Amino acid sequence: MNENKSLHTKRQSALSLLNPPQTTALSWCIVTQIGDELVSKSPSLKLEVASLTKIMTAYTAIQLCEDLNLDYNEINIRIPRIATQIGGTSAFLRRDDILSLVELLYALMLPSGNDAAISIALHFGSILNTQRKQKIVSYITCDTIQGFYDDTQMSNMNRFVRQMNENAMKLGMRDSQFSNPHGLSSKANKSTASDMCRMSSAYLKIPILKQICNSRSFSCRNYEWFNTNQLLHFENYNGIKTGITPNAGACLAVSYESVLGSIIVVLIGAKDQKRRFEETDKLINWVSREYSLYFNKTMYPPPRTASSKGRSFIIKKQV
Repeated sequence: MNENKSLHTKRQSALSLLNPPQTTALSWCIVTQIGDELVSKSPSLKLEVASLTKIMTAYTAIQLCEDLNLDYNEINIRIPRIATQIGGTSAFLRRDDILSLVELLYALMLPSGNDAAISIALHFGSILNTQRKQKIVSYITCDTIQGFYDDTQMSNMNRFVRQMNENAMKLGMRDSQFSNPHGLSSKANKSTASDMCRMSSAYLKIPILKQICNSRSFSCRNYEWFNTNQLLHFENYNGIKTGITPNAGACLAVSYESVLGSIIVVLIGAKDQKRRFEETDKLINWVSREYSLYFNKTMYPPPRTASSKGRSFIIKKQV
């Protein structure tokens, strides 16, 4: 244990002496799958994180299934009218359609459906308010547009958002505060690159969630959704989530099978969508290259990363 800690400290110190690639991103962090930070830029800077919020939304839904002894494969959710009226990115869900929770999680994580986020949050908020019965006043009130939710919906949304924040505290995300389940612009909905790495690590430990975010596409009923993460088209990349709003900038959370094993990269506030992919790819190549150069090459296999030069990222819409 001490030997592993010593090796990690040595690795971290080695990278801290080097100059990482320049990025337009305001903040980024790279950690191992067990949570050891390798290198970062302003990892504790509190920023809006756009649709990276949905990582917590999905995690909270599955955790609630476990806490309330519910089988997530048997949960069906009717799409409320209010969900079809939310702005931003959409899975284009139709009012009164009934989808399984797993199908809605694909709608949430692949096309980044704000309508899916609302549907999931209202459903589980209602369950919590019904089963636990006591009136709960959240320490953070969820965002709303005047008249958008009725009183019952507002109560259910508040309850789900409170659960998101409770989960953040349990995961040690001390610099995070969620105020909605979708990540639309809000000064009250903020996190850090370091905290979102913690979040991503916990998310990837749940097999169904890992399966969902690694999927390039998914079809069900009369729906077909495609993953907004273009890095999935390249070798060794896995999930997790893209995000962008005017306030948050372009954001990205991914995992990658590197010479160090599985690593997680979270990048917040890149200048545009194309740069978030290019800069993440550049950072991963840099980390892999510097580690293989610094340490005894008999300890690690050669880097399996490909140069990002020549890779093409086609941006069709804001996701």
